Amino acid sequence: MIAQNVLEYVTGVSLLLTIASNPTDDVRKMQFVAKTPDEARIWQKQAREKLFELMMGGSKPRNVPLNPKLIKREDVPGENYFLEEITLDSLSDRKVHVWLAMQKDVPKEGLPAMLALHGHGGTALEIVNGESLYWYGKAFAQKGYVVISLDLGQHDLQHESWSLMGERVWDALVTLDYLCSRPEVDKDRIGTAGLSLGGESVMYVAACDECIKVAVSSGWLNTVANMKQGHCPCWNFSGLEENFDFSDIFSLVAPRPLVMEIGRLERAPGGFPVEVAEPAFEEIKKAYKVFGAEDKCLLDIHDGGHVFHGVPALDWIDKALRK
Repeated sequence: MIAQNVLEYVTGVSLLLTIASNPTDDVRKMQFVAKTPDEARIWQKQAREKLFELMMGGSKPRNVPLNPKLIKREDVPGENYFLEEITLDSLSDRKVHVWLAMQKDVPKEGLPAMLALHGHGGTALEIVNGESLYWYGKAFAQKGYVVISLDLGQHDLQHESWSLMGERVWDALVTLDYLCSRPEVDKDRIGTAGLSLGGESVMYVAACDECIKVAVSSGWLNTVANMKQGHCPCWNFSGLEENFDFSDIFSLVAPRPLVMEIGRLERAPGGFPVEVAEPAFEEIKKAYKVFGAEDKCLLDIHDGGHVFHGVPALDWIDKALRK
């Protein structure tokens, strides 16, 4: 244990010196610069701690009892799953509104599951019903996955010491904890997928919780600089730009499978154009290369706009989570 602590200290100092020796003016304090898997793992541990610190009032919050309350259960005509509407406690003074699609037939080994997330203006109910832009939620359920979603897009900050994205991401992480607690779910086979704000939240959830085995972030891969052009400011928080760009946060997912989708019809300002996504993807690939896992990350550039494409993302999910 002492030897491991010494190794982490020495490696952490080495990483900081590497960043400090970079002559450019726009270097982030937590930029991914690791050259070995050991350096990368230590950087990931430090970077996760920094994200919790910046987003959630100074440190990772303490978990409170989830206190799940079933509001209602309803069958879905013609389908082999039913829906549950649930509330959870994410903090002692905060609740999360959740919808769950649960399969009627549960094998002994449990079921794979997806945390599916919506964008601005969406709802968890739209996810499980496959409505609006969120066809993928119902598609997962029809493919035999347990699907859980939460109402994610609030713009009212409850805790002054937190950030808005911190409250949203913590609610999603708590929802993930609840998913893992369900006896029907195989907690070793859980993924996450989302569009727009949902794609942003997928990035943070997969970065912060290693129980995620595969992640699909659609309509999000970009840079802090691009987000300053015509986007809702709810993405930003104090300390983000000084420490990270989004490629660094995505690098926390390595070496787990990661698909990022961007449509050719996306435009700036206010969108997520391919010409911004491609250089960011090259940065993410460096982290996967360190782990010898370059085949585990993919940028899917499709011919659509700000939509969830799903090809080949659904195949990647099946490969990661199906037995």
